[in-house]
Amino acid sequence: MATFESEWHDVNASCQEVFEFLSDFRNFESLMPEQVVNWQATESGCSFRIQGVSDLSMRMDSKSPGRNVHIISDGNNPVDFTLDFFMHKGDENACRVSVVFQAELNPFMKTLASRPLKSLVDLMAEKIRARF
Repeated sequence: MATFESEWHDVNASCQEVFEFLSDFRNFESLMPEQVVNWQATESGCSFRIQGVSDLSMRMDSKSPGRNVHIISDGNNPVDFTLDFFMHKGDENACRVSVVFQAELNPFMKTLASRPLKSLVDLMAEKIRARF
């Protein structure tokens, strides 16, 4: 299992506010890189295309209010993956957020995908920080 983790980012919102935002895939389009197109989402699932790569879909698997949103691949994806958003209480009315992506990648795919996937988790964490 290959793991890609963002740095922890300070967010000027409570963990509950961040959790509520991340608990609805309809909010995720603003967190995606520009290569993501054909975004379709409901509260609990989404599908999209990464230009030049593949169609992907994912769904909410579990949620721990104010602490974690756990997302899994869904449907016919080229790889199985999970995406986690972790939240820790910071100072008063502040939250710290980290994004972790894990995927079943063979050694060749891991070599090809490491830089883009690390960039993805960093971008998502930064966009969450900027959103609040």
